Amino acid sequence: MHKTTGLVLAGGRSSRMGTNKALLEINGETLLHRTMRLLEQSGCRQVLISGDYYGYRCVTDTAQLGPLAGIAAGLDACQTEKLLILPVDMPYMTSELIQLLMHFRFEGNGVSYADAQFPLLLLNNDANREVLAGLLASETPANQRSITQFYRQAHITELPVSPKYRHCFNNTNTPEEWQQCQLLLNGTYEGISL
Repeated sequence: MHKTTGLVLAGGRSSRMGTNKALLEINGETLLHRTMRLLEQSGCRQVLISGDYYGYRCVTDTAQLGPLAGIAAGLDACQTEKLLILPVDMPYMTSELIQLLMHFRFEGNGVSYADAQFPLLLLNNDANREVLAGLLASETPANQRSITQFYRQAHITELPVSPKYRHCFNNTNTPEEWQQCQLLLNGTYEGISL
């Protein structure tokens, strides 16, 4: 049994999409439920939600501070050795890629795939909490409080990924990206194949 908690990042405003991305559906399943299912299938013993969703185990983050606040809230609530973070808007992600990340032996405070911010596997430790707290308390510009800056300061290991899996890391932020996603997942888009 893995000693990992899953965290779904679903607390954003979805302003570019115009509607709550977590509640969008693919084949009758919301992105929120799909993301939770992926984390559970990958071996997470419990799954937390960063956001406010009735009936789910949610963690509350500081408003308007982006995904770093959600990650910090998830780490504070985590009672396992590791926290696996996956945003709700990554509909192409697979449990196989998540499991590969979970089984990778890494140095530092966490691991993610090269050139992709998520999924992210973090150690539940004081070093990660301190880096997050410092970035969130900072009055520096937003780009210096980014996930990229967290990766640098927390010494996150990057796992190479084959080009054939690059599409799995795409997210959906706009209605156009969502429409393309639906076509791809239903097999009716001719631009690329999954």
